[in-house]
Amino acid sequence: MRFLALFSIIFSFIYALPEQFDRQKYEKGEKVFEQKCAECHVKYMDIQLLMKNFIDEDNKLLNLKAPTGNEISFRLKSQIGSMQDIEFHIIETTDFVKDYLYYPNKAKTICLEGIIKHFDTMPSLKGKISLNEIDDVAFFLYFLEGFNDVNEFYHDESKF
Repeated sequence: MRFLALFSIIFSFIYALPEQFDRQKYEKGEKVFEQKCAECHVKYMDIQLLMKNFIDEDNKLLNLKAPTGNEISFRLKSQIGSMQDIEFHIIETTDFVKDYLYYPNKAKTICLEGIIKHFDTMPSLKGKISLNEIDDVAFFLYFLEGFNDVNEFYHDESKF
C-alpha cells in the first residue's frame, strides 16, 4: 500500500501540469475546437500513424485536410518563443494563433514542410471566430499535447 501511495505521488510530479493550466479554459477551448476547427483538423492522432501517413503513404492513407491538433500543439511550443516562462509563452503562442486564424499564410506555418505541402492554405476565420474564442482554442491547443517529447520526426525535417 505504501508503494502505491509513493508511486502515485511520484507519478503526479512527473506528469503534473504547470500552474498556468486552467481546466475550465481548456474545456472551453476544446468546445471551440470541436465547433470551429474539427471540420478540417482532427483533434488527436497517434504520431506513428501520422508519420506513416506522410512519409510512407504521401497522405493517401488518411487523406487529412489539415494538420492535427496534437501536431499543432507540439509545433506551437517548439517553434514559437521559449518555454522558459510558460505564462509569457502562452501569450506568444496565442498571438500567433490569432494572427494565423485571421491572416493565414503558408509562409507563416509552424508545421514541417513535409506535412504542410499536403494542404491548401486555410481560409481566414475573421468574422467567424471571436478573439475570446481564439484565446480559448489557443489555450486548448497549447496544452493538448502536453510537455513530453513526441518523437524524432518533430525534430528532424530531413526525414521528409
